[in-house]
Amino acid sequence: MIYQIQFEREIPPAALRTFLKESYGIAPEAVYVGRIADRSPDDPRPVAMFTPPDDDEQFGWTLIGDTELADVTGQGELDLAIALARAFRVRAVVDDGSVYPDRWLLVSTDGSSGRVLTDEDAAAVGYLRIVHALEPISGEPQIPVVPAPDWAGG
Repeated sequence: MIYQIQFEREIPPAALRTFLKESYGIAPEAVYVGRIADRSPDDPRPVAMFTPPDDDEQFGWTLIGDTELADVTGQGELDLAIALARAFRVRAVVDDGSVYPDRWLLVSTDGSSGRVLTDEDAAAVGYLRIVHALEPISGEPQIPVVPAPDWAGG
């Protein structure tokens, strides 16, 4: 999996499909919306999947994609997250590439981004709670910045 972009709140699925069609030429029927477990294995392979969080979670609407999504958008995960965050005015997180499960790249609604430390306990129950940023994020001036110590892979 190349893309796993998690959104702070739901993007209306019809609006997401329209955006992907108008911006990247992805046919609306090529974007599966729903739980992966509910998808029939006989269905055609989608270009992207937009999955809801568990019933008791607020955070976790996720856009999932693989090489087909990369090929059609011509964008990496972060660039696509930035485009979607700007278009839908919703914050998103993507993997920061580190070995730390509580570190993410936060993409603000204005498209600015930076590494953040999240509360693992809150995430386990479906809430995105930023503990602090590891670097300044221009679109999130309210988030305190506490740089990671050098020994922690800063």
